Amino acid sequence: MNDIERKKNMKKIIALVLVAVMIMAMGSVALAAPQSNNHTITITNTDQNVAHTYVAYKVFSGNLNEDETLLSDIQWADGVDATSLLAALKASTDSGLVAAAAGKDALGNDITAGTNLFTNCTTAQDVAKVLETFSSTSGVNESAGAIDAVATIIADNLGTAVGTFTASGTSYTLDVTGDGYYFIKDTTSTLNNAETGNSDTLSKYLLSVIKNTTIVAKDTGLNPDKKILGENDAKVAADSSAIGDIVNFEVTVTVPNTKKYEDHFWFVMNDTLPEGITFTGITSVKIGNETLTAVDKASPAPDLTDANYNGSAGYYTLAVKNADNSANNRAWEANGYDAVKEAGGQAIELTFNQFKKFVEAKNLIGQTVTVKYTGVVNDDAAYEATANENEVSFKYSNNPNHDYDGDNPGPEDDDVVGTTPEKKTRTYTTSLKILKVDENGDPLAGATFELKGTALNRTVLTGTMFVEESYEPKNGETIDATASYWKLLDGSYTTTNPATVTNNTQYESTEKKYYKVTYDKDEVSTKNTDIVVVTDSNGVAEFVGLNEGNDYTLEEIAAPDGYNKIDGKANITITWSDPEAMADGTTGKDQGGFTLTATGDAAFSTAIQWNGTDKQFEVKIQNNKGTQLPSTGGIGTTIFYILGGLLVIGAGVVLVSRRRMSVEK
Repeated sequence: MNDIERKKNMKKIIALVLVAVMIMAMGSVALAAPQSNNHTITITNTDQNVAHTYVAYKVFSGNLNEDETLLSDIQWADGVDATSLLAALKASTDSGLVAAAAGKDALGNDITAGTNLFTNCTTAQDVAKVLETFSSTSGVNESAGAIDAVATIIADNLGTAVGTFTASGTSYTLDVTGDGYYFIKDTTSTLNNAETGNSDTLSKYLLSVIKNTTIVAKDTGLNPDKKILGENDAKVAADSSAIGDIVNFEVTVTVPNTKKYEDHFWFVMNDTLPEGITFTGITSVKIGNETLTAVDKASPAPDLTDANYNGSAGYYTLAVKNADNSANNRAWEANGYDAVKEAGGQAIELTFNQFKKFVEAKNLIGQTVTVKYTGVVNDDAAYEATANENEVSFKYSNNPNHDYDGDNPGPEDDDVVGTTPEKKTRTYTTSLKILKVDENGDPLAGATFELKGTALNRTVLTGTMFVEESYEPKNGETIDATASYWKLLDGSYTTTNPATVTNNTQYESTEKKYYKVTYDKDEVSTKNTDIVVVTDSNGVAEFVGLNEGNDYTLEEIAAPDGYNKIDGKANITITWSDPEAMADGTTGKDQGGFTLTATGDAAFSTAIQWNGTDKQFEVKIQNNKGTQLPSTGGIGTTIFYILGGLLVIGAGVVLVSRRRMSVEK
């Protein structure tokens, strides 16, 4: 073998060795392949009251080291608008993003107090270095809100989303590819649960350096309750009342977790009363065992300012919008305000001042807020089997990523305010209508009826009545002294003077004179009172605003002029049960929960029925005309003349007959 052949063979051997080495190298690379950079992000939200929607955005891309503690080779990812995000970070004046004192920034540059910590950043790696300092308790920035401030800025400069989490109960998962720094946003659109009546808040922005990660999200669910306080402090959703009755309301709700909010947490009670119930005042406002004090909205107490308030005391502001859109000053009683005469329908707004500072300073998170107030059933109360509904809801901060200010949301804050479902109470009242007719079935005005009972304290009166000469007219009454009346034994009144009548035995008194009074007024009195009504030109009189009671009596005490009064009375029992709790077909369910039974005189008791059209209890009573009395110059005198003449003629006939009989003998 010559030298040339030896050289060729050597080249082949070297080539084969190189190939073998490359193959071995390739094999060794395959054996030492890096770990997978596919990761799963898991969010658990055991506090939620509604299902949430979470979306992830990748802020930085990079490489995690072997023990998954450090992210290197950091670059901007598509999940953000890098240019605008960097500019926004540098422009921020948030206290957590500026140097608290002179020193070195994360990049080793000298900075003075108040300098933005991102001032010298130009790359994603630079921003990441600044972010790393926020997890430390030392250095030029120690603000716990720094991460939140950065998250808020990221939220305003997002790019393309990586994906939406898959929900499974209270757990949410998303598989992502690639190491990096991720931003997670709660995009839930509906925060009220229609089935349970609960409401929720958005979760705080979440940030994570990706490895397989589980993040705990906490929300603030609010579900108020409202009840009527009955006898022995029984708490009920519905009750029955008479006009003039005071209704005691109680609203409760749990203090939400305010700690994930920066400076303020808006917390406002909104209560709407029906037209038939007038708001009369706050009884008490308490959180746990702490009693809150009312302050005037126009001039709040000095220690309620952000700079001075330390959370040592609780305050609330009450604003009430009346039915006529005017505001009140909570001094109704002092001004002679009559809540029963006034229309209801007010909108109550009770604002909790400095709520976050107070509940956190007093460790009241999770305690119960209790608001008690009163209302009066007024003259406009619905009584035709219709409930007078009173509803309450709360407005509250629902986005912990928003920078709230003050104590009350404004008209432009709908996007950062949650509203709880409404909770209602129902108050029922009923009535009894009297339809007075004559013997022909035509309406008869002027019949006077009296209802006595233990559940009466208010009625609206329009009609006429007869009073003695010495009577002094009251407010709402007009007396007619131009005509005098005398009372007859059957309860009716006549203008015929008994002094001009030969036979005056039908008069109750020949000496006592009466005047007619017309009135249009309402009356308030204590319980166990007598209420009098008079039928109008349609023959109708109503006892409106009746409550359940066991010993009512109804009686006609005066008939219309010229008619006989109905004798006897009806003994009436009114009972009530919550109609929404009654089974279909139950007596009273379609009557506002009321049933009425009556015993006694048949003219009343057997005639009282439920009028399903007018939604009232109703009784039709007939009066017949009375006996016409003789009077001077009237038809009665003529009758006497005729009878006298007949008697004289009759006497003459008898006398002539007797004389004729004597002659014949």
